Amino acid sequence: MTRTMRLGTTTRTTTRAAALGALVIALAAGCSGADDAGSPADGDSDTSTSEDSGASDDGGAAADDGSASDGGSASDGDSASDAGSVTDGSASDAGGSGDAGGEAGTSDPAGAPLPEDADLATEQLAISAEDAVSIAVETAGGGETESVSIDHDDDHGWTWEIEVRTDGQEHDLDIDATTGEVLEHDQERDRVEDPAVDVTSPMTPQQAIEIALQEREGRVSGWELDADDGAIRYQIELETSGDDDVEIDVDVETGDVRIDD
Repeated sequence: MTRTMRLGTTTRTTTRAAALGALVIALAAGCSGADDAGSPADGDSDTSTSEDSGASDDGGAAADDGSASDGGSASDGDSASDAGSVTDGSASDAGGSGDAGGEAGTSDPAGAPLPEDADLATEQLAISAEDAVSIAVETAGGGETESVSIDHDDDHGWTWEIEVRTDGQEHDLDIDATTGEVLEHDQERDRVEDPAVDVTSPMTPQQAIEIALQEREGRVSGWELDADDGAIRYQIELETSGDDDVEIDVDVETGDVRIDD
C-alpha cells in the first residue's frame, strides 16, 4: 500500500513537472513570438521612419528643386528686368539722340552757310538750284524759268538770281542759297520771250561743271544758265591759280565748249 502511494505521488510529481516544463516551454515560445512580432513591428517602424525620412528627403529635394527653380526664375526675372532696363535705357538714349538731332535741325534747318571762297564743284549749297527754281516759280505764281545763276553777294552771301516769265511779266527774284528766303522780288513788263531753261535736263549744273573743268583747272566761283541767240548754255566762272577769272560756256544740247579768258 505504501508502495502504491509512493508510485502515485511519483506519478503526480512527474506529471506536474511535465506540465511545468510545458508551461515554461509555452511561455518561452510566447516570449519568443512576442519578440519576433516586436521585431517586425520595430522593422516596420524603421521602415516607416526610413520612408518618412525618404519622404522628407524627397520633400527636401523637391524643396531644393523648387528653390532652385525659384532661384532660377528670380535670376531669370532679374536678368530680364536688367535686360529690360538696358533696352529701355538704350531706347531712351537713342530717343534722346534723336531729340537732340531734331532740336539741332530746328535751330539751324538750312545748315551753315558756305564760305565766300567755297568751290561749287565740290561743295553743296543748302538750297539747291532745283529748290531755288521751285521757290521762285511759286513766288511768281507760276510761269517759266528764263535764267538761273548763283553768285556770292557781299551783303547776303551765296544768292540765287532767277528770272521767271508769266504772261508778259518778268519776275526777278533773289533767293538766299542758305535759308531759301526771298530777298528781293521785282517785276516788269517784258515783250521778249527767251527760251525756257531747265536745271535738270538735258544737262545739270554738275555735268556742265565737270565738262568745264576738263578744259581748265580752277575754283568754280559761280555759274549761270540762260539763252544766247536762242541757244541754251551754262556759263561756268572759274578762278585759276593765277587769280585770273575764266568763263567757260557749255552748250546744254551738244556739250560744245567755248572759253572766254
